Amino acid sequence: MATYSNDSQRKQTQRLGLQASRTPSGEAPDHTPPKRSKTLRRTRRILLVSALLLALLALTGFLYQSIASAQDASSYPAPGKLIDMGGYRLHLSCTGTARLGSPTVILEAGYGNTSLVWSKVQPGVASFTRVCSYDRAGYGWSDNGPLPRTAGHMVRELHTLLARAGVAGPYVLVGHSYGGLIMQLYASTYPQQVAGLVLVESVHADQFRYPELHVGPIPPICQALAPFGIVRVLGFALLPSVAEYPPTAQPAAKAQFNQTRFCQTASAEYAAWDESSAQVRAARPSLGHLPLVVLTHGLPYLGPQGERDWQALQRNLAGLSSHSRYIIATRSGHFIQLEQPDLVIAAIKQVLTGKV
Repeated sequence: MATYSNDSQRKQTQRLGLQASRTPSGEAPDHTPPKRSKTLRRTRRILLVSALLLALLALTGFLYQSIASAQDASSYPAPGKLIDMGGYRLHLSCTGTARLGSPTVILEAGYGNTSLVWSKVQPGVASFTRVCSYDRAGYGWSDNGPLPRTAGHMVRELHTLLARAGVAGPYVLVGHSYGGLIMQLYASTYPQQVAGLVLVESVHADQFRYPELHVGPIPPICQALAPFGIVRVLGFALLPSVAEYPPTAQPAAKAQFNQTRFCQTASAEYAAWDESSAQVRAARPSLGHLPLVVLTHGLPYLGPQGERDWQALQRNLAGLSSHSRYIIATRSGHFIQLEQPDLVIAAIKQVLTGKV
């Protein structure tokens, strides 16, 4: 009996000890040393405050970008018309008057550019014929459009845009850089509508096969920072320059590059570049005897091998038609329409009159 009593007392003591080792809530006590526990609490507070500050900064930046974008839209209204494309709108600006039977000139901007890049050319062309510039979906005054942003898709968009706007063919197509790739495909897809072609520093479908001619994308960080107004604050550290634009067009151009959707659109176009080039190669553009002028830069900016490769590809483009001219703009880099606009205007007039 004594042994049994001692065992009972021992078990009871163990139970009491176990209960005493727990907190009122039933949890085991915190044996963390006081100094370490204090450090952990301080770290948690710092992290919480930092997270709240970052959230506040992000919200402030988002509101700043939203308000500034709304102010830009009010300050720089679209000069042309917004054409309904079925769920989104594209901006089309037509000026000048076409003479009876004269083709309408269609201007296509390059990668990461808007219709304002033609600000030095469109007025000159409008003095002798009708000319239209437009903003591809997601650029300038146009709404975002459906993905993917391939050349084939944009050719169909342009075709639909002109039809819905009542701009009848035939057309003289003018494309700069990446816009030249789009216009090559348009001429192959709708040859009966095309009266001539002017390629200004045009991208070639085989360009990315040459290491020296690879084009870099708009910095990816641009897409992440733009919604919070950081790109707007940084100015043109991440965006194209408008220094060569006419002074009257520079404020609107800056506003367009500061749009949140600008970086998104440029990234989407770049992502589809390889597919776009493949579409042009598959179309095997051949212009027959169609009037064609190829304008290329004369001020080197690609390095020795890059210059040789570029000029070879430009001469290849001139070979698309048996009725072509290959012109070097001796005082221009990549943006001939801004640096030597008269040369572009003259080339358009040559194609219009057939004096190539």
